[in-house]
Amino acid sequence: MKIVALSCTQKRLPSVTDALLEAAITGVVREVGDAQIQRIRLIDHRIAMCEGEDTCLDPEVGRCTLDDDFAHVVDLAEGAQAMLLAMPVYAGNVPAVLKIFQERLKSFMNARHRPFGNLLVGTIVHSRTMLTEPALGALFPWYLRLRNRNVASACVTQNEHQDLTRTAAIDLCVAVGRQLGMTLDNSRSPASDRTALPVVHTPARPRCGDPAASPAGA
Repeated sequence: MKIVALSCTQKRLPSVTDALLEAAITGVVREVGDAQIQRIRLIDHRIAMCEGEDTCLDPEVGRCTLDDDFAHVVDLAEGAQAMLLAMPVYAGNVPAVLKIFQERLKSFMNARHRPFGNLLVGTIVHSRTMLTEPALGALFPWYLRLRNRNVASACVTQNEHQDLTRTAAIDLCVAVGRQLGMTLDNSRSPASDRTALPVVHTPARPRCGDPAASPAGA
């Protein structure tokens, strides 16, 4: 089973993004023993900005004509059934390297097979202070267009922690990977074989208008 691990940081190694992504990989491998992990760091490839000429949408062309590493990155993901995506928040949104890659995938808009599409996805977003949730939300139009299904997400902020990789963020990312793995591999990890967590029921409360809700002596 092939799983793409997409790192969207714009830093060279080592990086917090890659450390969190590796934790998620640990989780998915725990659940899917035969997982084949294809690691892709976008920053390590030459991916030029889309020039907006839309020649790629012409059925007679059918591909992006820019000469760079884009086609190679697409080929790396061929045959994948799932993806783990990790990214930092830059200026309150997705990193430029990911946005450029998203725009280049437009070249497959009219294709029957869409690379990086029809995948189960686990998503990790981290930042120094805040805005992780808006950045996560910015991914979903892209996921929907590619017909991806996000099954688990983690948003973590560094705040006063000197090293995010020495916090519970690692455990959270492992959990994202495990959830993705369990979703992929229900046949080998059936829910009936797992310990069911107790469902906590809150005490019944009187509803507005019920006699018990009226003040005594009213």
